[in-house]
Amino acid sequence: MSVRSDVKARQLPDHFILELTQRCNNRCQYCYTAWGAPSLNYNRDCQVELSTAGVKNVIAKLQDETGLTAIGLSGGEPLMREDVLELLAFIRHRGIAPYLVSNATLLNKETARAIAEVKSACEITLLSFRGEVHDMLAGRRGARDQAIEGISNIATAGIQPAVVFVATKLNYMDLYRTAELAVTLGAAAISYNRLNLGAHNLQYADRLLPTPAMIRENLDMLESLAETYGVPIAAAVVIEPCVVDVRKYKNIHFGWCPLGNEDSYFAIDPAGNIRICNHSPVILGNILKESFLDIYYQHPYVQTFRETWPVECQDCDPKLKKICGGGCKAAAEQCFGNLDHVDPFVTISKGIVIH
Repeated sequence: MSVRSDVKARQLPDHFILELTQRCNNRCQYCYTAWGAPSLNYNRDCQVELSTAGVKNVIAKLQDETGLTAIGLSGGEPLMREDVLELLAFIRHRGIAPYLVSNATLLNKETARAIAEVKSACEITLLSFRGEVHDMLAGRRGARDQAIEGISNIATAGIQPAVVFVATKLNYMDLYRTAELAVTLGAAAISYNRLNLGAHNLQYADRLLPTPAMIRENLDMLESLAETYGVPIAAAVVIEPCVVDVRKYKNIHFGWCPLGNEDSYFAIDPAGNIRICNHSPVILGNILKESFLDIYYQHPYVQTFRETWPVECQDCDPKLKKICGGGCKAAAEQCFGNLDHVDPFVTISKGIVIH
């Protein structure tokens, strides 16, 4: 298969996410994992988790092929694997920066100290300062108290975590006080993720998806928070500017889809299957059997993902198109089965009924 010269010139990504397990002790209503929706018929092989040696082989192969500099360990809940501390140490030993994506409910003091020893960063979810709201969204009683204890434990151990707030209709009004709590507990940064729709949680969109007005209110709060506390603020999930004009917010870093290019964070599932990101349901191959380089430079889906514009975006303001790159294509694919539709967040926010 020939490769275009402009494709050959693309730099390789240096950041990957390893989804170590499907297992999770929470049952979050907003979860968007590909395996959470039976309708996607996601490869059941990922129920079989790679061994410790298998995960180490994946890390070594990715480093050999790409020269990666950072690896995130996620799930599910990665701390449900008994070898997660060994894997973090292995990553650090190879000169790669590790970070853990966790709900923090299993972050006891001993585990926190071990994570701090390998200088791993942490991303931890806190959904509300109110226990009943966090627990409702997490799907388990006591999850908020355990998360707060976990954040406190990791901060005491010397790691200042990034705290992630997932905004829904049920908790958006709690953002400021939740962020203040996170900073008090030792958070070094706040990540604001509006609910990202997928095949599983689309059924709850009427109940959970925040409106544009709610998101604007939250962004105004975050601007104030950044000025008051000097804490870095990021909006990691795409907020399409045709829905909310994000250009006026100077203290918030907005994330956009990297379109399968050098800033991408390709995901590897528990069985070693490669996806273009952790929201995408499309398996591109298996890292244990195939070369990441071949997938990155030659896989037809990767090329299509980079180049396809949603039909609804064709006549969009060129300035806005340049900002957002077509929104979250993976969300559209999870919900509609192809890349031709725009992110359902855009569709629903504009009052268009999804069939």
